Amino acid sequence: MKMDVIWARSPKIGIGHAVSNFGEDSLLLSSKKIGKRYRLIIGTDQDDKKANCSSVQVPDSVISTSDKEKTDYQMIASLVRKEIEHLRKELESKVLESAQVETDLELMLEKLGVPKSLYPLIMAKLSEKDASPNLASKVSKVLEETLPESTDIDLSVKTHVLCGNYGSGKTTVALKMVLKLMSLTQAVPILVSYKQNHSASKSLIKELSKELKVPIFEIDDVATLKKVEEQLADDSVLIVDTSTGNIKEEIPKLEKELLSVNFHLVNACDSFVAAQEHFLNVTTWSSIILTRLEMNTNRWPLIHSLANTRVPLSLGSISPDLKSQLVSLTKEDLVNQLNLPDWLEIDQCGTKVANRAA
Repeated sequence: MKMDVIWARSPKIGIGHAVSNFGEDSLLLSSKKIGKRYRLIIGTDQDDKKANCSSVQVPDSVISTSDKEKTDYQMIASLVRKEIEHLRKELESKVLESAQVETDLELMLEKLGVPKSLYPLIMAKLSEKDASPNLASKVSKVLEETLPESTDIDLSVKTHVLCGNYGSGKTTVALKMVLKLMSLTQAVPILVSYKQNHSASKSLIKELSKELKVPIFEIDDVATLKKVEEQLADDSVLIVDTSTGNIKEEIPKLEKELLSVNFHLVNACDSFVAAQEHFLNVTTWSSIILTRLEMNTNRWPLIHSLANTRVPLSLGSISPDLKSQLVSLTKEDLVNQLNLPDWLEIDQCGTKVANRAA
């Protein structure tokens, strides 16, 4: 684009002259009144043969700029054109390079079974040279660096609230924790079912309490829960089993009233991403406890959720059987469960061909 300057008595006169001299494709870039005249900056696609200078001289109705002003505008226009051309070439080069890297990595990440939602996270830490047969080990390393660390359940904290959606296995986890604590300490831990409004949950809790001979107290208000906590022996622990139906409103109340409390999210590893991330973002969880680890399900949604929220891992359940104890869980465990192949076969052009386990 070439810039031309027109001085006229009015914008209408200046625009009319621009159209007559440079055509209907002329573009008004700026119009400003200076003194008794208007200065119009016109963008045109005309070559220097049609317009020999960057300002136009018109008798009476349009008055040209001075020679110095014309030179200044010509120099500015030239600099702008050069800068735009430089930026265009630079951007085209970067886009071409980026597209090539993305294509190579995407082909191989797809072969590994990595979901597209994790491409940005992984590709941000890899380069074109990583698109090699041993990409799987590099992806595993990236995931291990990204996933949250593990943490122990802090038994110096008096109250531990387990939150989980219906069917997540939180009641089973709560009972397993109580049974384990009973085997380790002389003081009997107290298990509370807090605001469990689901009838099936209440029935299950009663049956388990009777079968295991473990007292489970049903409490529906924070004040009563606080009194129970205050009556705990020095080495006793209060385990609170509750649903996530209204946990966003309940957690602030529990934090305010209870003396010492940690919140743990119980999450089934085969849950949908949307459900996982909804609960993970409700509050600042002390840890996440994963259930259904015995199931051979797609782990990628869980990996995606944990990578985004960074909630520490603590315990895992590998069986719904109450005789099966909870296990400590690490990010390495989760990455290993993805079963990424140790090697990828590729042709000379880098195109995906087949997986081969070492």
